[in-house]
Amino acid sequence: MKFKESSVTTQNEILKRKLGGELFTPVTLDASAFADGVCKAGNPISAEGKKVNGGSGDSAAVGILLYDVYDSNPNGTIIKAFACVNEANANANAGITIAEAVKTALPLIVFE
Repeated sequence: MKFKESSVTTQNEILKRKLGGELFTPVTLDASAFADGVCKAGNPISAEGKKVNGGSGDSAAVGILLYDVYDSNPNGTIIKAFACVNEANANANAGITIAEAVKTALPLIVFE
């Protein structure tokens, strides 16, 4: 019998409040979205499954990645609307600062 053990740590919760009416959408991440085998929760994601923060790609953001996603299974979930994102936790977890252009592109998400 084959057995592989993996250690997984807990991650920051990027939602400030769970309102119960959030619009979540499944997404398959592009290979370019992964750094060291993981794409961290809190990253802005485009419709093509790419990370978009900084530069000219900000307007292409369609949601914020809800959970960490690993390259071994590139299927994730993005928040598209009706959510309150804890911006400090999202930035800290993803190691970025969410750009103002991303916030403008996602008017149905509140960043606090």
